Amino acid sequence: MGKYIVKRILLLIPTVLVVCILTFAMMRMLPGTALDYMVKRLTAAGQAVDVESLRVRLGLDQPALVQFFTWMGGVLRGDLGNSLFQYESVGEIIGRELPVTIQLGFMELFWTILFAVPLGVWCAARQDGVPDYTFRVFAIIFMAVPTFLVASIVLVYPAAWWGYAPNIKYSGIFQDFGANMRMFLVPSVIGALAQTGMQLRMVRTCCLETMRTDFVRTAWAKGCGEWRVLIKHVFRNSMIPVVTVIGGSVAGIFGGNVILENLFNIPGIGQQLITALDQRDYTVIQGCVLVMAIIVMLINLLVDICYKWLDPRVEID
Repeated sequence: MGKYIVKRILLLIPTVLVVCILTFAMMRMLPGTALDYMVKRLTAAGQAVDVESLRVRLGLDQPALVQFFTWMGGVLRGDLGNSLFQYESVGEIIGRELPVTIQLGFMELFWTILFAVPLGVWCAARQDGVPDYTFRVFAIIFMAVPTFLVASIVLVYPAAWWGYAPNIKYSGIFQDFGANMRMFLVPSVIGALAQTGMQLRMVRTCCLETMRTDFVRTAWAKGCGEWRVLIKHVFRNSMIPVVTVIGGSVAGIFGGNVILENLFNIPGIGQQLITALDQRDYTVIQGCVLVMAIIVMLINLLVDICYKWLDPRVEID
């Protein structure tokens, strides 16, 4: 196991390098530059602009290859650089906003597992019954309807019909727990809907396949109770494919949170990314994407390690 973990961590290095190269290159391929945005902002404010000195101050006077290796040198030292517009380091920005994004992501994952796993097992146990068909229909609807559309409906129609709007004033979880939960509850549930639909169908399918195996038939023949068979024999032996999908859905959760954070005014990395993209704040974008990519890769590593716990027969060394 230890050898496997070390091997996987070493494999993160080339993956992170590819993420850095792609992010850096794509930012430079976008129309408009950070210099254009700064000149436009200063001109609108009626200030005189020295374009060349501004270019030097933003570090854009160097060739792109030099800019990349300068940034990578800082990354290797643990320095993600400074924001071009916010007058603080990228590390400080991420350190302030990453916990907010992680909280929203883990709340979505919590709701997904809470609803999808027990309902999936129950649908498998009651195959082709009314509850099974009902939840499968809802699962397909959840998967089909875009998250931003559900979020927009929740924000617009309750406010128009009943004068209700979700809390959009951020309070830290340790500052005001109740206000924090009121702000995160609605977007986390909305973000979990699509994942819940997919996971429910996966759990149901895997449980049905396991229920047809010989050891489950033997457990029934020995007179074991229904829920004992479902939980002890069916559930655990069905979880490896489900855990794989849950691990893979983490990237989708982080990606979807970019939209949710902006719609619900949640001050996380997703909201910061949209602002930085609008300003062409290269260092902030590169730092945020790099940190999110590392988090996703580490979670996938954790998922692989969970295989061994779920099924000792799995050899991952």
